[in-house]
Amino acid sequence: MRRSALRGALVLAVLVAVVVGTDRTRIVVDLTEERANSVTAQTEAVVGRLERDVRITAAVARDDPGRVDAVTRLDRYERLDGRITTRVLDPADAPGEVARLGIDPLLGGVGIEGGGEVEVVASASEQDLTAGLARLLRADDVTICSTTGHGERRPAVGSEDLGELFTTLEGEGFRIRPLDLLVGATVDDDCSIVVVAAPTARLGPLASANLAAWVEDDGRLLLLADPASTLDHRALLEPYGIELARGIVFEGDAEAVVGGDVTVPVVRTYSSGHPIVRRLAPTFIPVTMGILVDDGAQVDGLTVSRLAATSPQSYLETEPAEAAFDPEADDPGPITVAVAADRSASTDGQIRRTRLVVLGDVDLASNAFIGEAANRELLRRSVVWLADDEGVAVIAANLPADRPLRLTDARITYARLLSAVVVPVLFLLAGGLVWAVRRTR
Repeated sequence: MRRSALRGALVLAVLVAVVVGTDRTRIVVDLTEERANSVTAQTEAVVGRLERDVRITAAVARDDPGRVDAVTRLDRYERLDGRITTRVLDPADAPGEVARLGIDPLLGGVGIEGGGEVEVVASASEQDLTAGLARLLRADDVTICSTTGHGERRPAVGSEDLGELFTTLEGEGFRIRPLDLLVGATVDDDCSIVVVAAPTARLGPLASANLAAWVEDDGRLLLLADPASTLDHRALLEPYGIELARGIVFEGDAEAVVGGDVTVPVVRTYSSGHPIVRRLAPTFIPVTMGILVDDGAQVDGLTVSRLAATSPQSYLETEPAEAAFDPEADDPGPITVAVAADRSASTDGQIRRTRLVVLGDVDLASNAFIGEAANRELLRRSVVWLADDEGVAVIAANLPADRPLRLTDARITYARLLSAVVVPVLFLLAGGLVWAVRRTR
């Protein structure tokens, strides 16, 4: 009796030690094939940059079906780094705290506090949480200067304007301001990124030279071209092995166009592993020109990535009025319609880096099309990559694979046989076996 009690006490002590030890070490083993219960490598990289305490507060109503998911996901962030603390509040129970953080009391949200600053994101999804952390960790304000004075698309509300794009970027923590190169002709020192959105008038020689020099000197440029424009951007792009191909891309694949319009090609796959397009959903660029990449360009430290291309059935029509493929004049597909260039060099022990993103058309960034497909995400990622925040360029949660149960006729027959015949027979056999054993006693 004493041995039994001692053995039981020993087992209990071991169990208590295991529970306490695992709770203190906060070890979690994810055995799912896709690591669906773990954060992504990008999130781990962003959290690894933490140098101060961060508090994450999720405002989620008690009856919200997403409250449990929010608690579970916040716990994963706590396990990553002890400097992260989290809590979940009901907006109705803590209206003052919700107001202090700037969270909408009706829609809810998440406030991320650190270093006296607060970043508010819409939800407790991994994408939003990690993006908010990355913005909080950004050391300096990143100012995006959008050029004006030469007929560029405006940050306004018209269908052809870029108001939604700049509103999205402001929500990512970027500061937006105009840059009039007609009056000043010089890129200001506080411009971190310059956006040139399809100017219709030629930049003056001084403005063009100053912009090219700024890009050359560790600059970051987002160039939104347009087939309707006749401007020559060779001085700006040639040093990076990039050239705009005049004409309009016609898509020959009927399943890769929008609304049957062959001038609105859909990009479904991306051949590059670049952070801008990694795991990116399909996009489409309406009425786009092509982009040529000089693979033989001998420039030290230069890497040019083709981000997006149309299908092999497409072609670049150099005479759009004829709309028929001419092998003598037109370029066969696939046609590159988006490119990213990165040139790095070491100067006095410091890495200097120039980055460019060139898109074949400005309309995908317009208010009329930015909300379609993954156009907004393509532009957001482009700007984030230009700002050097690769850690937040693409945050795609580890999602479990879809494994649907397809019940064919054979499988249905098998299931019926198993449930109606095999299982009952096994029960009868087990009962008969028990009866037989008892008869022999």
